[in-house]
Amino acid sequence: MVTSRSQADSSSGASSFGPELRIKKRADFLRIQNRGKKARTAHFLLIAAPSQSEHSRLGITVTKKIDKRAVKRNFIKRRVREFFRLNRSRISRPCDIVVIALQGAAELPRLEIPRELDKLFQRSRELGFSRKAQG
Repeated sequence: MVTSRSQADSSSGASSFGPELRIKKRADFLRIQNRGKKARTAHFLLIAAPSQSEHSRLGITVTKKIDKRAVKRNFIKRRVREFFRLNRSRISRPCDIVVIALQGAAELPRLEIPRELDKLFQRSRELGFSRKAQG
């Protein structure tokens, strides 16, 4: 698992998280949720479907049920985006990925979020997620 910027900069495929890597439209979220394969951990649900673009894309859902404070919801989203940015080179084929935070995600310690996401991405066979960073 890549955990720092210096490791990510030296690995292949790590760069910014630009607009072409984001799922923004509701129709895309619904398509992925209806047709995608699911994997779950205690605090996150991942749904992955083959991508209609040449890149793997990410969408994140953190509702007010998780935490009423926007600061906490945004923190979770930043951690998920950073994990995806640092580890997307480990995804073998382009996929559209939706990560949904579940109850208890807001209480996770800072370093536990990437660990749980790593387990989650490895469980999803749709992603072909490698165990170690390529590079």
